[in-house]
Amino acid sequence: MRLIGPATVVSVAYLDPGNFGANIASGAKFGLGLLWVVWLSGALAVMYQYISGVLGLESGRGLLDHVWARLRPLRPAYAAALLVVALSTDLAEFVGLIVAFELLLGVPVYLAAALGSLDVVLLLLLGDRGRAYFSAIGLLASVVGVSFLLELIMVKPDLASVLYHSLVPTLDGGQALYAASILGATVMPHAVLLHSHIVGGLDRRSHRLQTLYNLGLASAVNASMQVMAAYALYGRDVDISTVPKVLEPLYGPLAGLAFSIALLSSGLASSAVSVQAGALVLERIFGRPVARGSARLAFRLVNIIPTAAMLATGVDPLAVLVYSQVVLSMALPAVLIPLVAYSKPYISRKLVAVAYAATAFVILIDVVTVL
Repeated sequence: MRLIGPATVVSVAYLDPGNFGANIASGAKFGLGLLWVVWLSGALAVMYQYISGVLGLESGRGLLDHVWARLRPLRPAYAAALLVVALSTDLAEFVGLIVAFELLLGVPVYLAAALGSLDVVLLLLLGDRGRAYFSAIGLLASVVGVSFLLELIMVKPDLASVLYHSLVPTLDGGQALYAASILGATVMPHAVLLHSHIVGGLDRRSHRLQTLYNLGLASAVNASMQVMAAYALYGRDVDISTVPKVLEPLYGPLAGLAFSIALLSSGLASSAVSVQAGALVLERIFGRPVARGSARLAFRLVNIIPTAAMLATGVDPLAVLVYSQVVLSMALPAVLIPLVAYSKPYISRKLVAVAYAATAFVILIDVVTVL
């Protein structure tokens, strides 16, 4: 049974710089207090990605095709919401790349911003010849996972405490914003949408196993990010650009280097997924095919000047990452509600009920965050 496939592609989205921001901020501020949110969000991601793939397999059409055919009056509003999602994901990836180049090369923000558009160049050079690029992002995703495995070995977490906070939920008003950012970073609307469009050719059993395997690994990496932050950064006033400086005196230069390389790999790898979803949206808006490189260039041109200006004037990049993921969390219901509604003929009643209940939970977290 092959475990590499469409689910591998979408799982890369769950390792983007937004996940770094959400999990590191949560771990540094609350310790292991929100670790249960990571695992719960991971379980929801597995469920929604599975449903999305089933919709594509059984109906022969992706989620956007269903929405465009059935919700004609809402097309402009829906397209606008998805464009905000695309811009938010590009923002997180761009910030991650800028910070990574600053850390690894010691260059100023403006030069790091120029280097941070490396993913645009790669996509333009490769065009739509995706095989080589997806092989590359699989390798980059592996680098992220191995890097955080090294970090965990270095911080030596207490396994009993990790298990306790993985299973026992706690949430107060001050944690709601961070819980929403974890949710938006872990159940990613563009990844849920994309899965239904790229899953063709699999049988349901293979799709289910691939989804469990790939999304399960991504959830474990996300949990390791928060555990590392809880043990190495808790109580410290850090932003994502100072994490290596905190890690190096405590655990040696390898810890800081591993973090920086993981952040760079994350930004480059996750670009492929977000831009493919963004291209799908642009294709529906313009009614013609849109190359991935062109889509990435369009979104990056919108983000590049304000993002570089914010970072150059001292805006905390960690805050930018956290709030970008909150935006994704707010957009989730717009993807999840039609997904479950259009998938009802192809999944069990029990799964429909669980999916609607989970969507209600997502909406509740969003409401608590706003209030």
